[in-house]
Amino acid sequence: MNSELFANDSAYREMEFQTVPSDRPLVAHFSGNDPQTMLAAAKFVESKCDAIDLNLGCPQRIAHAGHFGSYLLDDNDRDLVINIIKTLSENISIPIFVKIRLLDKLSDTITLCQQLVTAGASLIAVHARYRVNLVGRTGAGARDGPAMLDQVTEIKKAIPSAYIISNGNVRCWEDVLNNLRDTGADGVMSAEGLLDTPTLFSPSLSLEDTQSTSISTASESISNHVSHSFNSLSIALEYLDLVELYPVKLKSVVFHIRRMCREPLTRYQLLEECLTATSTTKIKDIILQARSYQENNNFIFDEMKERRVKEASQRKTYEEGKRKRFEERMIRKAKREKKDLNFYLNQGTETPTVEELEILRDMSLQDAFIRW
Repeated sequence: MNSELFANDSAYREMEFQTVPSDRPLVAHFSGNDPQTMLAAAKFVESKCDAIDLNLGCPQRIAHAGHFGSYLLDDNDRDLVINIIKTLSENISIPIFVKIRLLDKLSDTITLCQQLVTAGASLIAVHARYRVNLVGRTGAGARDGPAMLDQVTEIKKAIPSAYIISNGNVRCWEDVLNNLRDTGADGVMSAEGLLDTPTLFSPSLSLEDTQSTSISTASESISNHVSHSFNSLSIALEYLDLVELYPVKLKSVVFHIRRMCREPLTRYQLLEECLTATSTTKIKDIILQARSYQENNNFIFDEMKERRVKEASQRKTYEEGKRKRFEERMIRKAKREKKDLNFYLNQGTETPTVEELEILRDMSLQDAFIRW
């Protein structure tokens, strides 16, 4: 969540922080680069969650433009980061967590973690990849290659008293076990893997249970269990039932259904219908149709539909690319001019009144555009 918007916009708070009393333990994850703004945002949720998490890991362009996430990890921002952690830890009654990425040198990452702990961080999640270099266009990308978990091992060895969470290379339960074993971390985090397989952490096998047998044997048993019990369509229906109880934005529903059911929806030529669905009811009908195909084995492949979907996808990719490049230019322009990052993107987005439309109709196209 954007700390500045969260601290100053009640509508944003209501939209972005939706929870219920039973949704615990709960951690509120904020981005930002101002200690007092971050504190103001945290105060709104202090009594409704169990920890505040500072985003120092986002490698995306929006983080670079807004100067937050992993772009606060440079040396010249270290005092600022420490100030944010101290401000939060000294004024908030719940723990402060931090999510980071690796710095260029392992020794620098260890120093950073030590400084974060000293400043008041109770837990550090380490995404064991480097951030992407958006300035020089050199080095690895944000997700290039496997995570370097060996560096998490060294971080934990260097700061044994700190709670370290290892993030990266987790796609199944076997990866969880191997990650814990190899890094010695206090816990494991999954992001991409969990989106594709929501049941990733479901098998109820603790490390203590595996000590009497080999990791590989335990993992093989669990993998067999998961392969028989996990059905993405059934999990999707369970998720949609929860959405009815706890409504969220439609685009979030579409996103999660696409991630967990991409394979069967693609196989049954229903993915595009899901992506363009206008309601959760429609999405549920699509999932039920896919399950019917799966159970009755009566799907017939439609070549014409496949061609139309492919052409539409290509057009969409092209248009989205143009839009994304435009937005990036406008954000950079606003940043150069020291304006709000969305200043130019928000131009002309307000709904016109009837009176305004009448005025615009009587003007030339150029003059109307300038006025609007």
